Amino acid sequence: MQIAVSSQNPLEVSSGALILPLFSGEELSGALAELDKSLDGLISDLIENDGFKAKSGEHRLVYTQSGASKRVILLGLGEKSKFSVHVLRKAAAKAVKAVKTLNKTEFAFVLPDAIEGEALAVGEGLILGAHAFDDFKSGDKFEFNSATLVTTKSEAAEAEATRAALISEANLKARYLVNLPSNLKSPDLLARKAEEIALENGLKVTVWDENKILEERMGALYGVGMGSDNKPRFIVIEYTPEGTENDAPIALVGKGMTFDSGGYSIKPAASMEDMKDDMAGAAVVLGVMSAVKSLGVKKRILGVIASAENMISSNAQRPGDIVTARNGKTIEVLNTDAEGRLILADALSWTCEQNPAQIIDFATLTGAIVIALGHEGAGLFSNDDELSGVLEAAGIATNEKLWRFPLWDDYNEAMKGPASDLKNISGERGAGSIVAAVFLREFVTENTPWAHLDIAGVSFVRSEKHLTPRGATGFGVRLILDYLSR
Repeated sequence: MQIAVSSQNPLEVSSGALILPLFSGEELSGALAELDKSLDGLISDLIENDGFKAKSGEHRLVYTQSGASKRVILLGLGEKSKFSVHVLRKAAAKAVKAVKTLNKTEFAFVLPDAIEGEALAVGEGLILGAHAFDDFKSGDKFEFNSATLVTTKSEAAEAEATRAALISEANLKARYLVNLPSNLKSPDLLARKAEEIALENGLKVTVWDENKILEERMGALYGVGMGSDNKPRFIVIEYTPEGTENDAPIALVGKGMTFDSGGYSIKPAASMEDMKDDMAGAAVVLGVMSAVKSLGVKKRILGVIASAENMISSNAQRPGDIVTARNGKTIEVLNTDAEGRLILADALSWTCEQNPAQIIDFATLTGAIVIALGHEGAGLFSNDDELSGVLEAAGIATNEKLWRFPLWDDYNEAMKGPASDLKNISGERGAGSIVAAVFLREFVTENTPWAHLDIAGVSFVRSEKHLTPRGATGFGVRLILDYLSR
């Protein structure tokens, strides 16, 4: 969807549909008042007598012959006192779905000019709200051609609309990769996608195959991936803008399980059918790396992905196996379904060797985080207050919310192994997400600022939610791009 900006009188904009936002309980003004007058008070009557309360996301279609656009969608924004860019973003996503029911491929959206960042919010809401993963459906596909944002602040809106398009494209790249079924997605496919992104953006990329992984002492990653015909890959993609060659990089580390059967600790069937999403952390890294150059990020970024497929075979890892991670620590694998922390152990160890300024990892790591937070936010675990604070602020700005959990040393005992340095599960029911993060901390050097984002509850939704149809959300891409711009 192409987004343009216009400063025309809204009623003079010709489009398949004109979206006019309004606040509940407010007098009609501007184009709304002008349209209401030309329709002999029809809009006022809808509000007063026909049940239209202009609640956030509520919409009503009006046909008119008095303007250049014959179809007008009245879009509620709720109470003005509660208005925010998040309200506007979600309302825009609702509106674009209403336009789709009209089978109109182009439309206009009048910005309310009530708050900063409106064009960015509306642009994201329209593009992400219009998304449908229908790549594997036969027949004709509906596609929007263009949207026009109508505003009196056209110069600022044009810059924001451009940024919205770039950020949304990065988010949709991540969604596509997560939604791709596992028979078409392998660790090697992620490596090839990283190479494509690097080629398109002038980035450097390195890929290690299973032999190099073993040679580089990544026993934990190799152990998880050795049971599959689709062998593991370790992927590094680097962005070094001019003038940052000597800077310590910000490292983004992603879990890339392209399918997770649970291994010999096999998952129930119902828990396995959506395991194509277990590489959502890797998708965040790839989505972000695809956009940093075009967005003009001035920081050196290191994207790191550990990718494997967790399958059952005569070569697969067994419960009770002991593996040695890159940093020399031994791990007893008591549950082969706790594999994500194993591949991240080697990825974090290698990343620390690169002396990064900070590390942020993304992983669909635990079901326990869903019990704690539902599908409203991701768990944040960190050894650094400053890093946590800026990430939380970025989460608020993008409405990709984070909630910080403790990493008290009291939890360390839970992950000590009886026959090894560590074990990969605690054996206790409680604090599942916390002890998983405590395990990861064992592979982060003491003075390295680190944050772990457990996105298991927000990377994939089973029914439509906010800006997303059923499927991948791309959660984390907008958050980190905002973080990198600070």
